[in-house]
Amino acid sequence: MSDGHAPLGAADRSNQGWLVRLMRSVARGLFRVDLDQVEAEVDRGRAALSRETVAREELQRHLEKRLDEVSAVVEDVRGAYLVTRSEFEQVRDGSGALQNEVESLRDRRVPHIEGDLVRMQHAIEAVQALAEELRDRRLPALAARTDALVERLHEELSVLGGLLDRLVQGEPLRVAVEPEGEAGLPAAIAAATTRFADGFRGEQAEILGRVSEYLPLLNDAAPVLELGCGRGELLEALRDAGVKAHGVDSDPAMVAACRRLGLATEVGDALETLRAGKAGSLGGVTAIHVLEHLPAATWMSVVEAAAAALRRGGVLLVECPNPDSLRVGAGLFWVDPTHRAPVHPQALAFVMRALGLEVIETRLLHPFPPEQALANASQPDAVRELAGKLDAWLSGPRDFLVVARKP
Repeated sequence: MSDGHAPLGAADRSNQGWLVRLMRSVARGLFRVDLDQVEAEVDRGRAALSRETVAREELQRHLEKRLDEVSAVVEDVRGAYLVTRSEFEQVRDGSGALQNEVESLRDRRVPHIEGDLVRMQHAIEAVQALAEELRDRRLPALAARTDALVERLHEELSVLGGLLDRLVQGEPLRVAVEPEGEAGLPAAIAAATTRFADGFRGEQAEILGRVSEYLPLLNDAAPVLELGCGRGELLEALRDAGVKAHGVDSDPAMVAACRRLGLATEVGDALETLRAGKAGSLGGVTAIHVLEHLPAATWMSVVEAAAAALRRGGVLLVECPNPDSLRVGAGLFWVDPTHRAPVHPQALAFVMRALGLEVIETRLLHPFPPEQALANASQPDAVRELAGKLDAWLSGPRDFLVVARKP
Protein backbone atom coordinates (compact mmCIF):
# COMPACT_ATOMS: atom_id res chain seq x y z
CA MET A 1 0.00 0.00 0.00
CA SER A 2 1.40 3.30 -0.90
CA ASP A 3 -1.03 5.58 1.01
CA GLY A 4 -2.04 3.34 3.88
CA HIS A 5 -5.39 2.19 2.22
CA ALA A 6 -6.13 -1.09 0.44
CA PRO A 7 -7.62 -0.74 -3.06
CA LEU A 8 -11.37 -1.23 -3.44
CA GLY A 9 -12.53 -4.44 -4.87
CA ALA A 10 -15.64 -5.07 -6.99
CA ALA A 11 -17.75 -5.56 -3.95
CA ASP A 12 -16.53 -2.39 -2.48
CA ARG A 13 -17.31 -0.53 -5.63
CA SER A 14 -20.75 -2.02 -5.71
CA ASN A 15 -21.26 -0.94 -2.18
CA GLN A 16 -20.04 2.51 -3.08
CA GLY A 17 -22.62 2.84 -5.88
CA TRP A 18 -25.29 1.73 -3.53
CA LEU A 19 -24.09 4.26 -1.08
CA VAL A 20 -24.36 7.01 -3.66
CA ARG A 21 -27.82 6.01 -4.51
CA LEU A 22 -28.65 5.85 -0.87
CA MET A 23 -27.28 9.32 -0.33
CA ARG A 24 -29.30 10.66 -3.23
CA SER A 25 -32.37 9.10 -1.83
CA VAL A 26 -31.59 10.53 1.57
CA ALA A 27 -30.89 13.89 -0.05
CA ARG A 28 -34.15 13.79 -1.92
CA GLY A 29 -35.86 12.95 1.24
CA LEU A 30 -34.05 15.48 3.31
CA PHE A 31 -34.03 18.37 0.82
CA ARG A 32 -36.78 17.23 -1.43
CA VAL A 33 -34.61 18.14 -4.47
CA ASP A 34 -35.15 16.61 -7.81
CA LEU A 35 -31.68 16.31 -9.33
CA ASP A 36 -33.12 15.70 -12.79
CA GLN A 37 -35.02 18.90 -12.49
CA VAL A 38 -31.84 20.62 -11.38
CA GLU A 39 -30.00 19.20 -14.34
CA ALA A 40 -32.82 20.31 -16.61
CA GLU A 41 -32.63 23.74 -15.10
CA VAL A 42 -28.87 23.66 -15.59
CA ASP A 43 -29.40 22.68 -19.22
CA ARG A 44 -31.93 25.46 -19.67
CA GLY A 45 -29.48 27.82 -18.07
CA ARG A 46 -26.80 26.63 -20.41
CA ALA A 47 -29.11 27.11 -23.39
CA ALA A 48 -30.06 30.58 -22.18
CA LEU A 49 -26.40 31.34 -21.66
CA SER A 50 -25.67 30.11 -25.15
CA ARG A 51 -28.46 32.31 -26.54
CA GLU A 52 -27.17 35.21 -24.49
CA THR A 53 -23.69 34.61 -25.89
CA VAL A 54 -25.06 34.56 -29.45
CA ALA A 55 -27.04 37.72 -28.76
CA ARG A 56 -23.97 39.32 -27.22
CA GLU A 57 -21.90 38.39 -30.28
CA GLU A 58 -24.61 39.80 -32.58
CA LEU A 59 -24.76 42.93 -30.44
CA GLN A 60 -20.98 43.18 -30.60
CA ARG A 61 -21.05 42.85 -34.37
CA HIS A 62 -23.82 45.46 -34.54
CA LEU A 63 -21.86 47.76 -32.27
CA GLU A 64 -18.73 47.26 -34.33
CA LYS A 65 -20.70 48.11 -37.48
CA ARG A 66 -22.14 51.18 -35.84
CA LEU A 67 -18.69 52.05 -34.60
CA ASP A 68 -17.38 51.83 -38.16
CA GLU A 69 -20.21 54.08 -39.31
CA VAL A 70 -19.50 56.53 -36.50
CA SER A 71 -15.79 56.41 -37.40
CA ALA A 72 -16.65 57.25 -41.01
CA VAL A 73 -18.86 60.11 -39.85
CA VAL A 74 -16.05 61.27 -37.58
CA GLU A 75 -13.64 61.21 -40.53
CA ASP A 76 -16.12 63.21 -42.61
CA VAL A 77 -16.54 65.65 -39.79
CA ARG A 78 -12.77 65.86 -39.38
CA GLY A 79 -12.35 66.56 -43.13
CA ALA A 80 -15.11 69.14 -43.03
CA TYR A 81 -13.45 70.66 -39.99
CA LEU A 82 -10.14 70.90 -41.81
CA VAL A 83 -11.84 72.53 -44.83
CA THR A 84 -13.77 74.85 -42.55
CA ARG A 85 -10.62 75.68 -40.67
CA SER A 86 -8.83 76.50 -43.94
CA GLU A 87 -11.73 78.68 -45.06
CA PHE A 88 -11.81 80.29 -41.65
CA GLU A 89 -8.12 81.08 -41.93
CA GLN A 90 -8.75 82.59 -45.39
CA VAL A 91 -11.63 84.61 -44.01
CA ARG A 92 -9.42 85.66 -41.11
CA ASP A 93 -6.64 86.70 -43.50
CA GLY A 94 -9.13 88.55 -45.70
CA SER A 95 -10.56 90.23 -42.66
CA GLY A 96 -7.07 91.32 -41.66
CA ALA A 97 -6.41 92.72 -45.15
CA LEU A 98 -9.79 94.47 -45.08
CA GLN A 99 -9.00 95.93 -41.71
CA ASN A 100 -5.64 97.18 -43.02
CA GLU A 101 -7.38 98.75 -46.01
CA VAL A 102 -9.92 100.43 -43.75
CA GLU A 103 -7.10 101.75 -41.59
CA SER A 104 -5.31 102.98 -44.73
CA LEU A 105 -8.48 104.74 -45.87
CA ARG A 106 -8.89 106.24 -42.42
CA ASP A 107 -5.28 107.34 -42.02
CA ARG A 108 -4.27 108.35 -45.55
CA ARG A 109 -7.03 108.49 -48.11
CA VAL A 110 -9.77 110.11 -46.11
CA PRO A 111 -7.61 113.21 -45.45
CA HIS A 112 -6.87 113.39 -49.21
CA ILE A 113 -10.56 113.06 -49.99
CA GLU A 114 -11.31 115.82 -47.52
CA GLY A 115 -8.64 117.94 -49.20
CA ASP A 116 -10.16 117.20 -52.63
CA LEU A 117 -13.58 118.17 -51.32
CA VAL A 118 -12.15 121.43 -50.01
CA ARG A 119 -10.48 122.14 -53.35
CA MET A 120 -13.68 121.25 -55.16
CA GLN A 121 -15.57 123.66 -52.93
CA HIS A 122 -13.03 126.37 -53.73
CA ALA A 123 -13.36 125.58 -57.45
CA ILE A 124 -17.15 125.83 -57.22
CA GLU A 125 -16.81 129.15 -55.43
CA ALA A 126 -14.39 130.34 -58.13
CA VAL A 127 -16.84 129.28 -60.86
CA GLN A 128 -19.62 131.09 -59.07
CA ALA A 129 -17.44 134.18 -58.78
CA LEU A 130 -16.54 133.92 -62.48
CA ALA A 131 -20.21 133.51 -63.40
CA GLU A 132 -21.09 136.58 -61.35
CA GLU A 133 -18.25 138.56 -62.93
CA LEU A 134 -19.35 137.47 -66.40
CA ARG A 135 -22.94 138.37 -65.61
CA ASP A 136 -22.27 141.70 -63.91
CA ARG A 137 -19.19 143.04 -65.72
CA ARG A 138 -17.84 141.20 -68.69
CA LEU A 139 -21.05 140.32 -70.52
CA PRO A 140 -22.44 143.88 -70.37
CA ALA A 141 -19.11 145.26 -71.60
CA LEU A 142 -18.94 142.56 -74.24
CA ALA A 143 -22.45 143.30 -75.35
CA ALA A 144 -21.59 146.98 -75.79
CA ARG A 145 -18.43 146.16 -77.76
CA THR A 146 -20.30 143.61 -79.81
CA ASP A 147 -22.97 146.11 -80.71
CA ALA A 148 -20.30 148.58 -81.83
CA LEU A 149 -18.47 145.93 -83.84
CA VAL A 150 -21.69 144.64 -85.42
CA GLU A 151 -22.62 148.18 -86.40
CA ARG A 152 -19.16 148.72 -87.87
CA LEU A 153 -19.29 145.39 -89.69
CA HIS A 154 -22.70 146.30 -91.07
CA GLU A 155 -21.22 149.52 -92.44
CA GLU A 156 -18.30 147.64 -93.98
CA LEU A 157 -20.63 145.05 -95.49
CA SER A 158 -22.70 147.86 -96.94
CA VAL A 159 -19.56 149.35 -98.52
CA LEU A 160 -18.50 145.94 -99.83
CA GLY A 161 -22.01 145.42 -101.20
CA GLY A 162 -21.69 148.66 -103.08
CA LEU A 163 -18.28 147.63 -104.41
CA LEU A 164 -19.70 144.30 -105.53
CA ASP A 165 -22.57 146.03 -107.31
CA ARG A 166 -20.05 148.21 -109.16
CA LEU A 167 -18.02 145.15 -110.14
CA VAL A 168 -21.14 143.41 -111.44
CA GLN A 169 -21.94 146.51 -113.48
CA GLY A 170 -18.37 146.58 -114.79
CA GLU A 171 -17.49 149.83 -113.05
CA PRO A 172 -13.98 150.41 -111.67
CA LEU A 173 -13.47 150.44 -107.91
CA ARG A 174 -13.84 153.90 -106.41
CA VAL A 175 -12.30 154.27 -102.97
CA ALA A 176 -12.00 157.67 -101.30
CA VAL A 177 -8.39 158.73 -100.82
CA GLU A 178 -7.51 160.56 -97.62
CA PRO A 179 -5.74 163.90 -97.94
CA GLU A 180 -1.99 164.13 -97.49
CA GLY A 181 -2.25 166.52 -94.57
CA GLU A 182 -1.42 163.98 -91.88
CA ALA A 183 1.86 164.78 -90.12
CA GLY A 184 4.59 162.22 -89.61
CA LEU A 185 5.37 160.57 -86.28
CA PRO A 186 7.12 162.69 -83.66
CA ALA A 187 10.87 162.21 -83.76
CA ALA A 188 11.01 160.68 -80.27
CA ILE A 189 8.38 158.09 -81.22
CA ALA A 190 10.06 157.29 -84.52
CA ALA A 191 13.39 156.77 -82.74
CA ALA A 192 11.76 154.27 -80.37
CA THR A 193 10.09 152.09 -83.00
CA THR A 194 12.62 149.28 -82.57
CA ARG A 195 11.95 149.11 -78.83
CA PHE A 196 8.24 149.29 -79.55
CA ALA A 197 8.47 146.29 -81.88
CA ASP A 198 10.37 144.34 -79.21
CA GLY A 199 7.81 145.18 -76.55
CA PHE A 200 4.55 144.69 -78.46
CA ARG A 201 5.22 142.48 -81.44
CA GLY A 202 7.47 140.00 -79.64
CA GLU A 203 11.13 139.15 -79.31
CA GLN A 204 13.04 138.65 -82.55
CA ALA A 205 13.64 134.94 -81.86
CA GLU A 206 9.90 134.41 -81.34
CA ILE A 207 8.99 136.15 -84.60
CA LEU A 208 11.70 134.23 -86.46
CA GLY A 209 10.05 131.01 -85.32
CA ARG A 210 6.65 132.23 -86.48
CA VAL A 211 7.67 133.31 -89.98
CA SER A 212 9.42 129.99 -90.60
CA GLU A 213 6.00 128.47 -91.32
CA TYR A 214 5.80 130.65 -94.44
CA LEU A 215 8.83 129.03 -96.05
CA PRO A 216 6.93 126.15 -97.71
CA LEU A 217 4.77 128.77 -99.47
CA LEU A 218 7.81 130.74 -100.71
CA ASN A 219 10.42 128.07 -101.49
CA ASP A 220 9.75 128.30 -105.23
CA ALA A 221 8.78 132.00 -105.29
CA ALA A 222 12.17 133.74 -105.74
CA PRO A 223 12.66 136.59 -105.99
CA VAL A 224 10.53 137.63 -103.01
CA LEU A 225 9.81 141.22 -101.96
CA GLU A 226 8.88 141.76 -98.31
CA LEU A 227 6.88 144.91 -97.69
CA GLY A 228 7.47 146.43 -94.24
CA CYS A 229 10.35 144.05 -93.51
CA GLY A 230 10.87 145.47 -89.99
CA ARG A 231 13.70 143.68 -88.18
CA GLY A 232 14.12 141.24 -91.08
CA GLU A 233 13.01 137.98 -89.49
CA LEU A 234 11.36 136.66 -92.66
CA LEU A 235 14.26 137.86 -94.85
CA GLU A 236 16.67 136.03 -92.55
CA ALA A 237 14.63 132.83 -92.74
CA LEU A 238 14.45 133.05 -96.54
CA ARG A 239 18.19 133.65 -96.81
CA ASP A 240 18.91 130.63 -94.62
CA ALA A 241 16.58 128.57 -96.83
CA GLY A 242 18.40 129.68 -100.00
CA VAL A 243 15.52 131.80 -101.35
CA LYS A 244 16.53 135.11 -102.97
CA ALA A 245 14.64 137.98 -101.29
CA HIS A 246 14.88 141.66 -100.46
CA GLY A 247 12.85 144.03 -98.30
CA VAL A 248 11.60 147.58 -98.04
CA ASP A 249 10.61 149.54 -94.95
CA SER A 250 9.81 153.19 -94.31
CA ASP A 251 11.73 153.15 -90.98
CA PRO A 252 15.48 153.84 -91.47
CA ALA A 253 16.28 152.31 -88.07
CA MET A 254 14.71 149.01 -89.10
CA VAL A 255 16.53 149.02 -92.42
CA ALA A 256 19.83 149.71 -90.66
CA ALA A 257 19.20 146.76 -88.32
CA CYS A 258 18.54 144.50 -91.32
CA ARG A 259 21.69 145.65 -93.11
CA ARG A 260 23.76 144.86 -90.03
CA LEU A 261 22.56 141.28 -90.51
CA GLY A 262 23.65 141.36 -94.14
CA LEU A 263 20.09 141.46 -95.49
CA ALA A 264 19.19 143.25 -98.72
CA THR A 265 16.86 146.07 -97.69
CA GLU A 266 16.09 149.65 -98.61
CA VAL A 267 14.24 152.59 -97.15
CA GLY A 268 11.10 153.32 -99.09
CA ASP A 269 7.34 153.28 -99.38
CA ALA A 270 5.70 149.92 -100.07
CA LEU A 271 3.29 151.18 -102.74
CA GLU A 272 5.93 153.25 -104.53
CA THR A 273 8.41 150.37 -104.51
CA LEU A 274 5.87 148.01 -106.07
CA ARG A 275 4.88 150.52 -108.75
CA ALA A 276 8.52 151.30 -109.54
CA GLY A 277 9.35 147.65 -110.21
CA LYS A 278 8.91 145.79 -113.46
CA ALA A 279 5.52 144.15 -113.97
CA GLY A 280 5.58 140.37 -113.61
CA SER A 281 9.12 140.38 -112.15
CA LEU A 282 8.41 138.92 -108.68
CA GLY A 283 7.65 135.39 -107.64
CA GLY A 284 6.38 136.38 -104.20
CA VAL A 285 5.23 139.42 -102.24
CA THR A 286 4.66 139.43 -98.49
CA ALA A 287 3.01 142.02 -96.26
CA ILE A 288 3.25 140.89 -92.61
CA HIS A 289 1.35 143.30 -90.35
CA VAL A 290 1.50 146.14 -92.84
CA LEU A 291 -1.98 146.80 -94.21
CA GLU A 292 -3.53 147.69 -90.84
CA HIS A 293 -1.16 150.67 -90.72
CA LEU A 294 -2.60 152.08 -93.99
CA PRO A 295 -5.83 153.81 -94.99
CA ALA A 296 -8.29 151.55 -96.81
CA ALA A 297 -7.62 153.10 -100.22
CA THR A 298 -3.87 152.75 -99.74
CA TRP A 299 -3.85 149.08 -98.72
CA MET A 300 -6.19 148.23 -101.60
CA SER A 301 -3.74 149.99 -103.93
CA VAL A 302 -0.89 147.96 -102.42
CA VAL A 303 -2.76 144.74 -103.22
CA GLU A 304 -3.38 146.00 -106.75
CA ALA A 305 0.30 146.90 -107.27
CA ALA A 306 1.41 143.53 -105.81
CA ALA A 307 -0.86 141.70 -108.25
CA ALA A 308 0.73 143.62 -111.12
CA ALA A 309 4.29 142.95 -109.90
CA LEU A 310 3.77 139.18 -109.59
CA ARG A 311 4.52 136.83 -112.45
CA ARG A 312 1.96 134.17 -113.31
CA GLY A 313 1.83 131.63 -110.52
CA GLY A 314 3.38 134.11 -108.06
CA VAL A 315 2.06 134.21 -104.49
CA LEU A 316 0.95 137.06 -102.23
CA LEU A 317 0.98 136.55 -98.46
CA VAL A 318 -0.82 139.04 -96.22
CA GLU A 319 -0.95 138.72 -92.42
CA CYS A 320 -2.99 141.07 -90.17
CA PRO A 321 -4.46 141.12 -86.65
CA ASN A 322 -7.67 139.08 -86.45
CA PRO A 323 -10.64 141.44 -85.82
CA ASP A 324 -12.99 138.46 -85.31
CA SER A 325 -11.29 137.94 -81.94
CA LEU A 326 -12.94 140.52 -79.69
CA ARG A 327 -9.92 140.55 -77.43
CA VAL A 328 -7.86 141.67 -80.44
CA GLY A 329 -10.32 143.82 -82.36
CA ALA A 330 -11.63 145.64 -79.30
CA GLY A 331 -8.41 145.84 -77.30
CA LEU A 332 -4.94 144.68 -78.35
CA PHE A 333 -5.21 146.12 -81.85
CA TRP A 334 -5.25 149.64 -80.45
CA VAL A 335 -2.10 149.19 -78.35
CA ASP A 336 -0.09 150.16 -81.44
CA PRO A 337 -0.83 153.86 -82.01
CA THR A 338 0.18 153.57 -85.68
CA HIS A 339 -2.69 151.19 -86.47
CA ARG A 340 -5.34 152.81 -88.63
CA ALA A 341 -8.21 150.29 -88.75
CA PRO A 342 -8.58 146.51 -88.64
CA VAL A 343 -8.61 144.71 -91.96
CA HIS A 344 -11.18 141.93 -92.07
CA PRO A 345 -10.03 138.72 -93.81
CA GLN A 346 -13.24 138.55 -95.85
CA ALA A 347 -12.78 142.11 -97.04
CA LEU A 348 -9.14 141.41 -97.96
CA ALA A 349 -10.09 138.24 -99.85
CA PHE A 350 -12.84 140.14 -101.67
CA VAL A 351 -10.38 142.83 -102.84
CA MET A 352 -7.85 140.19 -103.95
CA ARG A 353 -10.45 138.39 -106.06
CA ALA A 354 -11.68 141.68 -107.49
CA LEU A 355 -8.11 142.43 -108.62
CA GLY A 356 -7.79 139.10 -110.39
CA LEU A 357 -5.98 137.04 -107.78
CA GLU A 358 -6.99 133.55 -106.74
CA VAL A 359 -7.42 133.20 -102.96
CA ILE A 360 -5.89 129.85 -101.96
CA GLU A 361 -6.57 129.80 -98.23
CA THR A 362 -7.16 131.83 -95.08
CA ARG A 363 -5.38 130.65 -91.93
CA LEU A 364 -5.97 131.66 -88.32
CA LEU A 365 -2.65 132.02 -86.49
CA HIS A 366 -1.14 132.45 -83.04
CA PRO A 367 -3.76 131.44 -80.44
CA PHE A 368 -3.56 132.85 -76.96
CA PRO A 369 -1.78 130.70 -74.31
CA PRO A 370 -4.02 127.97 -72.83
CA GLU A 371 -3.50 129.27 -69.29
CA GLN A 372 -5.31 132.48 -70.28
CA ALA A 373 -8.47 130.60 -71.25
CA LEU A 374 -11.61 130.80 -69.13
CA ALA A 375 -12.33 127.08 -69.56
CA ASN A 376 -10.34 124.48 -67.66
CA ALA A 377 -10.64 120.78 -66.87
CA SER A 378 -11.58 121.31 -63.22
CA GLN A 379 -14.89 123.02 -64.08
CA PRO A 380 -18.24 121.20 -64.27
CA ASP A 381 -19.21 120.20 -67.81
CA ALA A 382 -21.87 122.88 -68.27
CA VAL A 383 -19.60 125.66 -67.00
CA ARG A 384 -16.66 124.42 -69.09
CA GLU A 385 -18.82 124.31 -72.22
CA LEU A 386 -20.03 127.88 -71.66
CA ALA A 387 -16.49 129.07 -70.89
CA GLY A 388 -15.23 127.36 -74.06
CA LYS A 389 -17.77 129.22 -76.18
CA LEU A 390 -16.75 132.48 -74.56
CA ASP A 391 -13.08 131.68 -75.20
CA ALA A 392 -13.79 131.11 -78.91
CA TRP A 393 -15.68 134.38 -79.06
CA LEU A 394 -13.46 136.54 -76.90
CA SER A 395 -10.01 135.04 -77.41
CA GLY A 396 -9.84 133.61 -80.90
CA PRO A 397 -6.45 133.38 -82.66
CA ARG A 398 -4.64 136.71 -82.71
CA ASP A 399 -3.75 136.90 -86.43
CA PHE A 400 -4.92 135.70 -89.83
CA LEU A 401 -3.05 134.95 -93.05
CA VAL A 402 -4.54 135.15 -96.54
CA VAL A 403 -2.65 133.34 -99.31
CA ALA A 404 -3.40 134.36 -102.90
CA ARG A 405 -1.89 133.35 -106.24
CA LYS A 406 -1.79 135.09 -109.61
CA PRO A 407 -3.42 132.76 -112.15
